[in-house]
Amino acid sequence: MTHTSIEELMNAGILRIAEEPPANPRSISAAPFLTMPLIAADYPAKTPIMWNAAYREFNMPELNVMAVANPAHAALILDVFRRDQRYRGGGCGVGFKEAVLAHLDAVEPPADAMGAVNIVKKLDGSRLAGWNTDGLGYARSLEERFARRGETLRGKRVLLIGGGGSARAIAIALAEAGAKQSIVNRTESKAEFIASIINKHADRAPATAGGLWQIPMLLTEVDAVVAAIDDEHHRRDEYSPLGRMEAAVEANLTEAGANLRLAKPSIIISDVRLRTHPLPMLRQANALGLETLDGKPMVANQGIEAFWWLYGDALERVGRTKEEVSAIMRQAANAA
Repeated sequence: MTHTSIEELMNAGILRIAEEPPANPRSISAAPFLTMPLIAADYPAKTPIMWNAAYREFNMPELNVMAVANPAHAALILDVFRRDQRYRGGGCGVGFKEAVLAHLDAVEPPADAMGAVNIVKKLDGSRLAGWNTDGLGYARSLEERFARRGETLRGKRVLLIGGGGSARAIAIALAEAGAKQSIVNRTESKAEFIASIINKHADRAPATAGGLWQIPMLLTEVDAVVAAIDDEHHRRDEYSPLGRMEAAVEANLTEAGANLRLAKPSIIISDVRLRTHPLPMLRQANALGLETLDGKPMVANQGIEAFWWLYGDALERVGRTKEEVSAIMRQAANAA
């Protein structure tokens, strides 16, 4: 059977409107146009809150409605999105970032090197393109923290812990922002692969690779630590817009936290995920009075970048700016 509309996917049980967040619209019937983020399981994301606030402010006819589906159905869902003329684009959550990649008509760099997209847009009525703003969103968050001190991210040394899609996205964005990275992972070959991607480009700050055993030494040398670790087992309170955390790595992060006494007093300790319970490393950093950064600013930044990718040209033609979008979406996210 060929499905031609999003409602048909819903009636077939392939797609459903997400139950969370509470502000997620409960119907699409009255929407002239849709953006529809895809996620594999319900979680209290702020995407509908942020995007719909911008739509209201700019009198745009779109509605952002988060939907839940099995990533195994990615090809079918994208085919229907091509056919349904209301669909304008939408985000890709955990599970869909990689699943949609092979079914897109175009993938913009650096998403192709990352091997994942977090935003899709319809180009010309039926063709779909993908991009990735996750790494850019995190890099902006870290840059904002250094800016508070009158400093820039360029030239800073960053210890990046992780070797999956999360780490890859962030590593590329940090390198393009001029940060020098030491990438470490339990499987050193994964860290080496990410470093090789970065070092192929002369215009990116260089990166080195190694194992978790190097963390104590590196903590004395770096300006920031980023925990960007993927997980195969979803937990509601460990959702990250980039990926999920391997439970087995928890001990490594506990050890990293114990070594923070060796770090510079000015170091920033960061986790890219949103949690109800901070990582041991962040708890230890807070106990020592070190500056910490969670995933909230990144969520806002990557959402702003994604929105502007879809609508920036049209908004600029009517005199609206990216700064306006940023202010509206941040206010909505903070009020939620």
